[in-house]
Amino acid sequence: MLSLRLAPLAAWAIVGCGRAPTPTECNALLDRYVHKLVESDRPGLSAGELLKLQVEARARAGKDPAFGECSSRVSRSAYECAMRAETLDRMEICLN
Repeated sequence: MLSLRLAPLAAWAIVGCGRAPTPTECNALLDRYVHKLVESDRPGLSAGELLKLQVEARARAGKDPAFGECSSRVSRSAYECAMRAETLDRMEICLN
């Protein structure tokens, strides 16, 4: 289920201005997305289990060419909006 919910990360828009997110920022965005996904789908998950899921998501994302384009496909404004978002749904709105 986690891999299916990561699909919106591959559909980022190219709009906005400012410098593009760095690869480190793209990883932070993925970590935040996984955190928000876990919060909504599996509340009460331990910090260790969350970290394990984030590591797994990064490994999968590393093999996904779309994620490799994060820096060129995600605008600064979309990145900042997603990093401020309080919920998974709000993150997805920012990134679509």
